[in-house]
Amino acid sequence: MADTKAVYGVEEKKLDGWLIVVLIFLGWFGIDKFYVAKAWKGAWKYALVKFLYTCIGLGVLWNLFDIIKAFQKKYQIDFREYFR
Repeated sequence: MADTKAVYGVEEKKLDGWLIVVLIFLGWFGIDKFYVAKAWKGAWKYALVKFLYTCIGLGVLWNLFDIIKAFQKKYQIDFREYFR
C-alpha cells in the first residue's frame, strides 16, 4: 500500500491514544488543552473556559464532544473550529 503523504501530499493524522486517556480522565478540567498545545501561553484561556463550563454542567457535553472528535482524528483546541 502506498504512503498517503507520498501519493496525495497530505500527511494522515494518527489516533493519539494519550490524548484520549487525558480527555477521559482529566479533560473535565481542561488539561487536554495543555496536552495538545504543549504550552501554557496557547492553552490557558481554553482550559479555563472548559473548566468553568464543567462547573455549570456544560463542560461535560464539551468533553464528550472532544472525545468523539479525538476518535475521529479531528480534535481542535478551540471549540469554535468544529463549526467552521
